[in-house]
Amino acid sequence: MGSICTSVNKKDKEKKQVIEINRRDSQKTEHEKNSNTGNENEKDKTNKAKNTNRSEDSDIISGDDERSIKKKEAANEQKKISNPDIIISYLNNGKTEFQEVFKTNDNISSLFDILLMKKSKYAQYDLIANEELSLSSKLNEKIGTIFPNTENVEVKMIYIGLDLSDDMRTYYENHNSAIGMPLFNAKESFDLLIFHKETKNFTTEVIKNNKLLKFNNLSSICNGKSVLYISGGDNHNKSKPIDLFVSINLLSIKSINELPKLNIARARHSMIFIPKKYIFIVGGGANEVELYNIEKNSIEIDSKMNETRNECTLFIMNNTTLYAFCGVSPDGSFLSTVERCNLKQKDRLWSYVNYTTADNTLFEECFYVGSFFSETSLILFSASEDEKNEFSSILFDVEYEDNPTINYYESGGRITDIIPEKVFHPIDQNTSIMIPCVKNVCKLYKINDDLKLNSEFCPDVLKTNM
Repeated sequence: MGSICTSVNKKDKEKKQVIEINRRDSQKTEHEKNSNTGNENEKDKTNKAKNTNRSEDSDIISGDDERSIKKKEAANEQKKISNPDIIISYLNNGKTEFQEVFKTNDNISSLFDILLMKKSKYAQYDLIANEELSLSSKLNEKIGTIFPNTENVEVKMIYIGLDLSDDMRTYYENHNSAIGMPLFNAKESFDLLIFHKETKNFTTEVIKNNKLLKFNNLSSICNGKSVLYISGGDNHNKSKPIDLFVSINLLSIKSINELPKLNIARARHSMIFIPKKYIFIVGGGANEVELYNIEKNSIEIDSKMNETRNECTLFIMNNTTLYAFCGVSPDGSFLSTVERCNLKQKDRLWSYVNYTTADNTLFEECFYVGSFFSETSLILFSASEDEKNEFSSILFDVEYEDNPTINYYESGGRITDIIPEKVFHPIDQNTSIMIPCVKNVCKLYKINDDLKLNSEFCPDVLKTNM
């Protein structure tokens, strides 16, 4: 009995202990829950605080942006004050041709950029301010430095290229009443053949002048304003070119002038008269191009070609650009390249012409004689001493000057004579002529309005006058 009671009491005691343990665990769990809930609340408060702070920061940034905008606006206003507009009036012959608005902080070079856009891209101008200040020497300076404290400025446009005719073909027509051709065949006299435009007849002159006898078939000639110009040659000694340069007034044969000597002695070179007052001298064993100013009676080295060209064909196009076609290299091979030079630039440079060919057109191994074809094109007639000349003539078109084209001109005809001056002279609106170098007959090549080549013989002229 006693042992049974003891056992029961022991079980009750163990049971109470288990209940107590469970109660404690339950309280601990509840406390942890409450603790976690508190932590979560604290986190929520912290996050809310952070969000509140972010919102406040956002308001502060927006305020900065507004202030920043105001600062920029103020800065721009200040710039307008420190970099104001300035109106430049471009004057031509005393009258305003156009106006442009610049900033005083712009470089002077910007004035020339506008000038290039407004005026012809081919012509070169200087801008003169305050009667004597050349702005071309101030390109990198600020406009406001050159023109301080002013809102309006006048600058004069001064053309600084060569003084050229605006209509070359018409000038040639109206200013060549006589065209001369030396015969280079006499040993004791200088024989000259002259074509008179008004009568369309030839006359001959026999001139006694020892210096003129130094010229020969390797000399170069050109006609301009009824004056014949002759230069260079080899004085009948193939190894030594000469620098002699003379002019002969074809309307007064007694007027023979010895001009300044060539800077470079030349033979087999080319010359061309460029209206109104220039003679260009090209090739003949040198790359350097010489320029003779008729009015000033002065000669100087003008520019330099990329290749040495003997007996090349010179021609002026678009009243602006001088072209040099083909010719012969110093080693005796024919050239197929073309170069050109803008005569309306002060510092003249020669560049190769990248022309486009049609139907496999090629410059052939021959000489060429140029003639006006249209406002933007010319015919290059093939020329050879061979009477069986089978070389084709060329039509050269510069309507798109950046991309000229060449085509064969089969209907043009061919030249079979020595041609010291490789150009046809317009004598009226429909006719151009060229006189070859012929020893014992008078010959005339003519192009009429059909643009076909014709030749005429006048055998009695030389016999009668010589």
